[in-house]
Amino acid sequence: MQRWFEFHKKLILLNQQSVLEINALREESTKEWFVSFKKIPILIYEAIQIDIWKHKVFPLLIEINEEPKNTFMLYTVFYHEDIAVSLLENVLFHCESAETINDSALDLVDYAVKNVSLLLDMPNIEIYENVKDPNSCLEEILEKKKEFEFDIGIRCISILRYLAEYADNLPLYVLSRLLAIHDVPYLLAELIERHPWKKENAEGENVIYNSGWRKVKSSEEGKISKIEAQTWLGLRELLLNPKSASYYEITEHRFSQLLKLQKYLHEYVLDQISPLIDLKRWLNYLSISSSNASAPQAVNVELLPQIKSSIMEKYHKKWKKLAKHQSKFIYSTDADYIKNTAQILSDAYDLEKLDCVDIKECFLCHEEAKKRCSKCKEAWYCGRECQVKDWIKHKNICEKITKNVECE
Repeated sequence: MQRWFEFHKKLILLNQQSVLEINALREESTKEWFVSFKKIPILIYEAIQIDIWKHKVFPLLIEINEEPKNTFMLYTVFYHEDIAVSLLENVLFHCESAETINDSALDLVDYAVKNVSLLLDMPNIEIYENVKDPNSCLEEILEKKKEFEFDIGIRCISILRYLAEYADNLPLYVLSRLLAIHDVPYLLAELIERHPWKKENAEGENVIYNSGWRKVKSSEEGKISKIEAQTWLGLRELLLNPKSASYYEITEHRFSQLLKLQKYLHEYVLDQISPLIDLKRWLNYLSISSSNASAPQAVNVELLPQIKSSIMEKYHKKWKKLAKHQSKFIYSTDADYIKNTAQILSDAYDLEKLDCVDIKECFLCHEEAKKRCSKCKEAWYCGRECQVKDWIKHKNICEKITKNVECE
């Protein structure tokens, strides 16, 4: 399993480099590498593989071994999926990236839709009877799993928007799957209604999600968040694409759902996202037309996604055997093995391996940061107030990093 951790480290470094390039508005060499060598399908495979592992292998690991002694190994596996999706979100911003995913596009559509749908159903998480102590390692890892799944769902909104925007550069079956199979416009409209990216915290303050929950400043009230904008733009691209009419019949059910969007398209929204003016016109036209009036429907030839089916077929009736094999590594108590694995992951955060730009962001409020955690040297903050507020969340990670350094 050491080889897998080495691969995980490379993904972390690539993601860090990608984020640095985007934040500094530099040439995106990471994206160019994925496009030139046609490696984006690997990211799709990794995300789907871990998603399957979470549902097929992870429950068996808990059943066989019960309470994990630490969260270190399991956390890394869950984080792997989040890293793969983060890279996908970054590189798919560009049309040429979308053009290289080929048949993997079907798997990506299915994966993204599934994870976005979970945003509307987050309370219904899997229940594990083995959780006896709310402060146990198992409870901690289940909480982290839930946090990662939320982050992945949010990132998948952007991925759906990019697939919708570049649909004309992808095979037609991608547009068909977005519309006829998954009804993504209905899903995105539901997201606008439910807005899972914003809520009130325990103090009654408005908070918004952007790679983590942060308080909305008074100067930001009424400002459309990045993820809400992505949701609106995804809707616009799908509904206004001339090719969509052949795959998307406006039924009574869809008619009523889409018309609900009109009440959200206020002037202050249109001022911030001017392309939505066209969407508002389209909705106005829809409201005065017959919901039964639709273009001739295209013949829908459904293709099957290959990545998920190949993994499911490969390990059919072998999940328990796989779980027993992985238990030797994930539940290992061998000090040397744990130390070597920790060293691999520690190297992933060696900034000397990156083409760095010295711009630090506060872990809590995302403003420019000038101070960092004195213990782990990894977390950056704009000031003491944010550091104190973030301590409960940062404490466990800080202790793990500190212990790894002490073991060296």
